[in-house]
Formats: sequence, structure tokens, C-alpha cells
Amino acid sequence: MQIKDKVVIITGGANGIGAALVRRFVLEGAKVVFGDIEKEPGHKLVTEMNKNNKINVIFVFCDVTNFNHLRQLFDTAQNEFGDIDVVCNNAGIGQADEFYDQTDGWVKTLDINLKAVIKGTQLGIQYLKKRGGGVIINTASLAGFYQLESLPIYTSTKYGIIGFTQSLRDLNNTDKIRVNAIAPGFVDTRLVKELKKSSSEIVQLIDKFGYVPMDEVINAFMMAIQDDNLAGDIIMLPKKNTSQIISNSYLESLDLIN
Repeated sequence: MQIKDKVVIITGGANGIGAALVRRFVLEGAKVVFGDIEKEPGHKLVTEMNKNNKINVIFVFCDVTNFNHLRQLFDTAQNEFGDIDVVCNNAGIGQADEFYDQTDGWVKTLDINLKAVIKGTQLGIQYLKKRGGGVIINTASLAGFYQLESLPIYTSTKYGIIGFTQSLRDLNNTDKIRVNAIAPGFVDTRLVKELKKSSSEIVQLIDKFGYVPMDEVINAFMMAIQDDNLAGDIIMLPKKNTSQIISNSYLESLDLIN
């Protein structure tokens, strides 16, 4: 799929990877509706992107744990720009040692990182079917392949996204909807900066592997959209200048279920 003139939805679009996606999609000639709970950076990004009285981007306040908010995001995109072509389920959080604090704070991570991705994908399928097909991309993580001992809940959600995405491979055959995921290592975002303050494990791993440049992460998203052969696939970026397409599940690679 070519990106020019397409309509894109992004969750968690006010900062980090989401904001970089907004900028790249506009550069590629797409129209974007993005959601986030952070109003100030969201409105600033809209001002940056909408120049010369041309509306390229719309911001919608969106708590992804609220299904009505998610639906409003989709309705706004369709009402303002027309049929939706691409959905990026990108919103995510992470908190070191949240599993061990004897509270239910970890439930929020589960709700945002996994349940909202599932709900966003359900809505995406509903709207993309009207269009006759499209692309859904879920933001996973290297933690979806390699566990982080200090972030067991975060790790669980990213493992979940990997399995969930691979399970939807056949949607390309039935509905012309390609669902893929991007699984980067450490990216220099606010989330990672916060995790470094509370997790020595994260500090050690960043020292060992370094950061994945934001441009490489965004290029992986573009590849997942533009390459029509990618469906149910994961683009993993463990460190700078390295990427790998995970096309088959572990069991399939072992030929145990054929």
C-alpha cells in the first residue's frame, strides 16, 4: 500500500514514537487523526503539522482504555477525512517492579498495552472492512521476545501483542486486512528515560545494546504498510542497524503443527 493520500489513525500520538509517526505520515502525504490523553503536546503537534490553512492532522483526546473514546477516534477520522486505511495501535506504558508493589497498578499496564490494542484492532477491522481492506500495525517491543525481569507485566503485554498479531495472519486472505507489529529495542523516548530511573536492568541493557534510532523504527512502520507481502509478521529491531522479519511462529518453525 502506498501512503500518499491515505487516512491514518494513531493512538498515543502526542509523544515519542507516535509523534514521530504523525510527522512521517504527513511528510508522506497522508491525513492523520491521532489520540492521546496529553492535550498540550497533542495540540502543539497539530499546530506544527497544519500550516498554510491546510488540515493534515486532527487531535482527539483519547483514553484508550475507554472504548467510547476509541470509537470517537475512528468516527472523527471517517467523518473528517473519509474511509480509514491504516490503524496504528501505538499507545503504551511501562512501570518497573509494578508487579511486586502489592497493589493493582499493574492492571493499568495490561489495559493500555494489550486490551486497548485488541479493542483498537477490533474497531480497525470493522472500519477497514468498509474500505475493502487496509493495514493495522501494533507497537510491540523486543520485550515481546526477550523477558525483562524488572518489568514482568510490560513483558507479558508485549508477548501478548506478538502472539495476537501473528494469530490474525489469515485476515489478509479473508478481508484484505494486513495486521503486523513492530518490535523495537530501546528507543530514546520519555518512557525509556523514566524506566532508566527505576530499573538498573534497563540501564545495563541500554549500555550493552544502545538505542535504536527513531528513524529506523519509523521506517519499519512504513515497510509494514508498503510491503503487501507482510501479513501477521513482526519487524524486530533489537539494536541500531539491525532488523529481522519474524514471519512464522515458533511452533511453525519447528514444523510441529503442520
